Amino acid sequence: MEDYTKENVIDALLKLPSVSRKRGLVDQRSYLIGILAYRFMMTEHAISNVIGCKRTKINYNKKIVLQLYKDKSYAQNVYVYAQLFPFDFSVIENTVKSERLKRVELDLDTKFYNKLKAAGSILGHTDIRVTVKFLLDKSLKLWEE
Repeated sequence: MEDYTKENVIDALLKLPSVSRKRGLVDQRSYLIGILAYRFMMTEHAISNVIGCKRTKINYNKKIVLQLYKDKSYAQNVYVYAQLFPFDFSVIENTVKSERLKRVELDLDTKFYNKLKAAGSILGHTDIRVTVKFLLDKSLKLWEE
């Protein structure tokens, strides 16, 4: 549906719960707000007035879409709206700088995962992501030497 209008996007956005903090809903809301902001060039104040929420929430959501539009889980969360309202955010990304850390997704088998958990508990880490980052930092330092 390439010929969608601003009103179509606003209607879809108004149907979403505005107070939910669930990842799927936040992603969908950010996608629709991103379209209003970047395709239809609406200001944060204009979007805020139309959907009835704070401007700071609009600012946050329009930044999320630029940071995560390539992310696999984000794409899954916004799949329906991406089909209804297609938009290429890569054009916008080149003009806006992002300070967000880069996300790396990694699938592990159970045996390797348990080894990482064990190593993390020995190191005193409560989160496996901290352990993985620690081990990557150590291995990169060794590799550089």
